[in-house]
Amino acid sequence: MFIEAPNGNQVLIDGGPDGKVLSELGKIMPFYDHDINLIALSHPQEDHAAGLIEVLKKYDVKNILWAEGEYNSPIFGTWREAVKDENAEEIDAVAGKTIDLGNGVILMVLFPTNSTSGSFVKNPNDNSVVIMLEYKENGFLFTGDAEAAIERKLVGMGTDLKADVLKVGHHGSNTSTTEGFLSKIKPQVAVIEVGAKNRYGHPRIEVLSRLDMNNTKYYRTDNDGTIKIISDGQNFQIFTAQ
Repeated sequence: MFIEAPNGNQVLIDGGPDGKVLSELGKIMPFYDHDINLIALSHPQEDHAAGLIEVLKKYDVKNILWAEGEYNSPIFGTWREAVKDENAEEIDAVAGKTIDLGNGVILMVLFPTNSTSGSFVKNPNDNSVVIMLEYKENGFLFTGDAEAAIERKLVGMGTDLKADVLKVGHHGSNTSTTEGFLSKIKPQVAVIEVGAKNRYGHPRIEVLSRLDMNNTKYYRTDNDGTIKIISDGQNFQIFTAQ
């Protein structure tokens, strides 16, 4: 998910499973722009981290936001080495952390609630970074691969989850996007990042049904292609490639 604030500050949340993210960035960033202000990794699994590793090789990244720790993931060592080589400012993702991107755009970490720096994380999904992006009156919620347990924690803590747009968790897996979670977010729109004809059957029909019951209009990258959202801080428009 690529974000550009009105002042030009750029954020990339996750990078997909391979270097295709570079060609996508090339379509939206000027050819002379080799800097990215912030990249954020929801969790170090290949389908989220591999693309960011390629981004770190090509771009000058100023800040890297991720939940620091030791992870049970084949790609973790490669990710950690890429971060070290970049020599960027590392920001440990912990609830309460806020980053001011300028012009009224604020990025807030909602989860994890405690730092995992120095700790071993057996299941990376259980430590997915959940981010709220606010631009004046509009809210955008990014959930990585957060599953039902994280959703219940956020609801139970009374976290303000209201958002206009939800990036659906775990590619539309039935492990995520529970009814209780949706009822707190009340999103107008949901975006599902999912590969075409994937072997997991994502997005699951149960998730789509829950979105329908919540009167949430959803877009899918497998059907709609690249999805672009433009906000003026009060209203937003959605454009699709297909």
